[in-house]
Amino acid sequence: MRNEETVKYLNIMIESLEKKTSLLEQLHKKTLLQSECIAGKDSDDANWEQFDVLIVEKDSLIERIDELDTGFDNVFNRIKFEVEANKEDYKDEIHKLQALIGTLTDTGVKIGAAEERNRKDVDRIMTAVKAGIGKARKNMKASSGYIASMYGNQAAFDPTKIDSKH
Repeated sequence: MRNEETVKYLNIMIESLEKKTSLLEQLHKKTLLQSECIAGKDSDDANWEQFDVLIVEKDSLIERIDELDTGFDNVFNRIKFEVEANKEDYKDEIHKLQALIGTLTDTGVKIGAAEERNRKDVDRIMTAVKAGIGKARKNMKASSGYIASMYGNQAAFDPTKIDSKH
């Protein structure tokens, strides 16, 4: 026999998963917007300001998702024994929950794939920046060597030793 209080709690759980679905869809959109900021771009062309704004916005969404998850778990723990003991009485609500969980899982996979692409793009950009820094250091050493050979060692200047302790 259906317990109306349990039905009420199951409906709260359904609403919670619907809100989480909406938040995850927003999170996915923001992750795709981050991709637009960096995909196929070098460090100078990437929109780092917008990328950082999106990080802050995503953090806010993640906090809200975590709150929903905590509430969901608390409600579930209140009714799990009743639902498990009387699954047939709550089959419609259980099917709705399962469908929502499937949607959440699919959206989570999409977010994970987009995040991985973004990570690879950021790694690619940072690798290029590091290579540019290494090239600049080599050029500075070559310039210093040229000055030393032209004017003797007294005029040699090694810019890599600025601020070094002797």
